[in-house]
Amino acid sequence: MAEGIVFVVLQKVSASLGGEALNLISSQLGKRVPLLSSVETRMRQLQSEFTIMQAFISQTGIHPSKNKAYDAWIDEVKKVAHDAEDVIDEYMYLLGKTMAKNSMVNKFSYNSANVGRWCKIDTELKHIEDRIHQLTIIKDRYGIPISEQGGRSNPQHHFNADSIYFISEDDTVGNQEESTWLLKQLLLGQEVRTIITICGMGGLGKTTIARSIYKRKEVKQSFDCSAWIPISQSYDADDLLRRMLKQFLSKKMYSPNQIESIDRLNLVEKLRSYLQNKRYLIVLDDMWSRDAWSLLDYALTANNRGSRVIITTRNEYVASLAHDQNYIKLKTLPWVDAWTLFCRKAFHKLEEKRCPQNLTYWATEIVNKCEGLPLAVVAIGSLLSHKRTDENEWKSFFCHFNWQLTNNPELNFVTNVLNLSFDCLPGNLRNCFLYCSLFPEDYEIRRKRIIRLWIAEGFVEERGEGITLEEVAEEYLKELVQRSLLDVVERNTNGRAKAFQIHDLVRDIMIEKCKRVKFSILVGDHHVRQLNSDARRISVLKGEEDIDPIANAEKLRSFLLFNKEVSSIWIKNAFRNFRLMRVLSLRFANITKLPNAVTNLFNLHYLDLCYTRVKVIPRSLGRLRKLQLLDLWSTGVVELPREIKMLTNLRCLNTCVIHDYDYRIFDCIKGTRLPWEICLLKNLQTMGNIEASKELLNNLGKLTQLRNLHVMKVRHEFNRELCGSFKKMPNLERLGIYLYDKDEVLNLEWLDPPPNLETLYLGGKMQGGILPSNICSMNKLRDVRLGWSRLEMDPVLSFSHMLNLAKLHLCRAYEGQLMTFRTGWFPKLKELRLIDIDQLSKIEMEAGTMQIIAYIQLIGLREMKAVPAGFQNLTSLQDMVLKDMPEEFTTRALGEDKVYIQHINRIHHLQ
Repeated sequence: MAEGIVFVVLQKVSASLGGEALNLISSQLGKRVPLLSSVETRMRQLQSEFTIMQAFISQTGIHPSKNKAYDAWIDEVKKVAHDAEDVIDEYMYLLGKTMAKNSMVNKFSYNSANVGRWCKIDTELKHIEDRIHQLTIIKDRYGIPISEQGGRSNPQHHFNADSIYFISEDDTVGNQEESTWLLKQLLLGQEVRTIITICGMGGLGKTTIARSIYKRKEVKQSFDCSAWIPISQSYDADDLLRRMLKQFLSKKMYSPNQIESIDRLNLVEKLRSYLQNKRYLIVLDDMWSRDAWSLLDYALTANNRGSRVIITTRNEYVASLAHDQNYIKLKTLPWVDAWTLFCRKAFHKLEEKRCPQNLTYWATEIVNKCEGLPLAVVAIGSLLSHKRTDENEWKSFFCHFNWQLTNNPELNFVTNVLNLSFDCLPGNLRNCFLYCSLFPEDYEIRRKRIIRLWIAEGFVEERGEGITLEEVAEEYLKELVQRSLLDVVERNTNGRAKAFQIHDLVRDIMIEKCKRVKFSILVGDHHVRQLNSDARRISVLKGEEDIDPIANAEKLRSFLLFNKEVSSIWIKNAFRNFRLMRVLSLRFANITKLPNAVTNLFNLHYLDLCYTRVKVIPRSLGRLRKLQLLDLWSTGVVELPREIKMLTNLRCLNTCVIHDYDYRIFDCIKGTRLPWEICLLKNLQTMGNIEASKELLNNLGKLTQLRNLHVMKVRHEFNRELCGSFKKMPNLERLGIYLYDKDEVLNLEWLDPPPNLETLYLGGKMQGGILPSNICSMNKLRDVRLGWSRLEMDPVLSFSHMLNLAKLHLCRAYEGQLMTFRTGWFPKLKELRLIDIDQLSKIEMEAGTMQIIAYIQLIGLREMKAVPAGFQNLTSLQDMVLKDMPEEFTTRALGEDKVYIQHINRIHHLQ
């Protein structure tokens, strides 16, 4: 974790140097300018020291050095880094406070108290310099090496792979389909050399499946030669080649010492020569990267004799070495299989290996906690097999489950296997993954939310012009998924991940790790009930009755609230100590007013007030110059003060007022009024649900970085200004336009379609009852929603040739009687919703239309009396929702028209 802490320090130093605040203070400090200059010089020296320190630590490899002196030295590095972070954040706080008092800088900056604070920072930076220097002396004095092996991990680490813990055939439960398929691929399959990959998180049994097939007699007899090669995270290609040769060649041909002396070129040639005319089977077990694959690929000659290479891996990028048809992605065991496996291990001494009735409840809870991970099921079942069948003893084990997992020596190997994926992450990704453990158990972590939190914390590196922090953070997410540390639980229509989960056992291990390295603590959820001054991040999962008062929280950087029951009084009292806060999430908090102390949090980057009852944002919020995100979704805030223009670092502004949300009501969502000066905030990328004004729309084009924009209450006289601004927004990806009322008319004839637009929402009457041709030409659109459009022509024709369209929602959008879906139309459409189209009585669907449609809603189609016969052509349809449909339609759907929809897996009739 030292590398992760140092990374954060470097990010913060870079962000703190230079800028508007420093220039302002320098110009007005007069004779005290040398003091500020000294501070800045020391900051730059600190940056240099930690840059070298980071490079040094990164060479230590990912495994413990088994050198206690080195471990102790690294602990001291962490302490210095934490203290440096505190000084930098205090420095940033003073700069922010100065900026907030811009017009009063003389009165504010020169008083003795604040001069004293600058002097203190200067002194503390000098002290940190001295400590770093002392650490260098200590390292040299005691001869502390970079690592035991110069940064290369022990190739014998593979004993942490899951195979060694699955000993008997009883341990392999589930995955029969995968095992059968793998056996078939080895014994039959194509003559060309085939790469087969088995991918999944640690502990799923990848190695177990491969090993069980590899050891089978018929497999051994089917190949001329075979080799099983375990691989370490930082493996050496030459070492892999030598180990293969040693398994293939007899000692009569070469002694082990002779093989050790062969250089890389000859190793490759000898392998190619040996394998050239043989049908071979090679298993590369627990492969972590593709670094050496090009060399291995050449050495393992493709001889068209039916050879096979099996790769087990936790990394999806490695797994992609195989073609899709030769790639197995393992999942956790279904509950029934997990229960069977657990009982085999825990009750193997009992007749029929059944769970005693008195233990059923606690055994069930323990299996649930394992969440289908075979390694954990086997290990914990084996451990419990030595306990008495006493209910209290099993209850005690479950109640202390997290402690057992991280402290019981008999379960160390489970923690080691699950830890391996985390240990090989670079420092910045370790910070990002640890942050995921702050969310509640089984919580679906939304992509945009976690990305913005990482950015606010300073975990995301700047890569220069041409790539945004959000794009870098999304790469981080993809890498965590590729490494099987996060599971994707929801994707949007174009396959992009929208929501993620972390396995419960991995989360528990990370929570304990977070506490040890002072990264964060969780309140509630059986983890901690007492807050201390060392905590840098706090996640509150339970009410204040479980929480001791926060006595000293000046080191706190993030406060995430997930419990709706925490009282407003507790929240108000808590904020008195949140001096250096960067992230504040009060989502669903029971508050009607923003606590006064919030506007003094000059380091605040992220403020989330979603789903609170806050109605007024004070003018003093303009003091928070570092704020990047202000989320007011579903609050009562109808207007923002003019001081919002002071938030020059703002990247995301979400607003909306919702009362009794019903998407079938025209004005169920209200926009928020903003001053036109909001358009001066050049960093804005998201601006949701703002209320239109002519001046605001005239200036929108200044927001050239905008990706996401939703404008409410648009009048017909604003059409030209609106379209003119869109021409200046080349990065716009999501656009929503909602008219002032249902009688207003939207005329988009001046619209020059944004080149990257993927999502378009239009709410209101279309000029002339038709869709303008410029909308129909937006070929990148994936999601289109029209409401109250009063179209006179069938809108399906307008969208039919949009090759990328995946979602089409039409609510009161059409006043005709017939809709037609022709053959070949909507090749990528997955979701169709037709809502309150009052005159629609007939839908024609030809064979070959919407060939991958999965979900359809029919709601409030009053004239639709029969189920369209064309539904039988939609063979991919999985779900259909029917709501407020005529009684005759429902009767026929259950009777004579059932033949058209009987292939649909789930049909929901809603009242």
